[in-house]
Amino acid sequence: MIDGMLAIDDHCHFGQPKAERADIRRFLADELIARMHRNGIDKTVVCHLIFPLWEQEDFTRGNNLVLEAARKHPDRLVAACVINPKHGRFAEQEARRCLSAGAKAIKFHPVLHGFYPISGEIVNPIMAIAEEARVPVVTHSDFNARSCTPYEVAHLAVRFRRVTVVMLHMGIDPEGLWHIPEIVAPIPNLMVDSSLTSDLPYGVYVNRVRKLGADRVLFGSDGPIVSVEANLAKLAAAEQTYGLTKDEKRKILGENAVRVFRLQ
Repeated sequence: MIDGMLAIDDHCHFGQPKAERADIRRFLADELIARMHRNGIDKTVVCHLIFPLWEQEDFTRGNNLVLEAARKHPDRLVAACVINPKHGRFAEQEARRCLSAGAKAIKFHPVLHGFYPISGEIVNPIMAIAEEARVPVVTHSDFNARSCTPYEVAHLAVRFRRVTVVMLHMGIDPEGLWHIPEIVAPIPNLMVDSSLTSDLPYGVYVNRVRKLGADRVLFGSDGPIVSVEANLAKLAAAEQTYGLTKDEKRKILGENAVRVFRLQ
């Protein structure tokens, strides 16, 4: 709990890189939970680190690791499965398998998985599975990546009106951030989250709430590389300095995630 409010991080990772990297090492579920405890995070929606997942067996291994951790810590971790639609029939089978095993969301990352177009027909079979299972689809967005600009993510949400689509990162680019409300507002099944966004508390939180409504903004960190502590500080600044109300904060911090991911 944070300030007496349920706190849910809607986007985080753990897992095992294939090789040691200077910016990331193996990050275990127990480490994530310890970090959640230190920061007052009640639940985290988690998927495997994205960049080690390329071959089909990588996806199976990574998704299994997350599913197992969520079964072990059902009160703290919510599993999201990572799917690459370029894998065709395997991707469909993997999505169904993971959802049957307890995953609560499907994650796309077009940039790291072959630059497939997020609004293209290639995603249709996976989106149909999400619609059937009534789970949200969360996807990377980046104004500087043609495959998944916020405009392309919006097009995806328009094509699948019965699927809740979460636009992660609000397009990342601080200049593009100000265009998000006009892109997102007309599409009621499209949500945004705060992970990997600029250090602009007003733009990320207050302006989004005023233009979109507090029901359409989720708190997220994109840890462990991106700091949950920094994102919580940004949310606190939005409240203490820029006028975010406690009711708005309560929705962003946890209540919206309960609804989107259908949590108890």
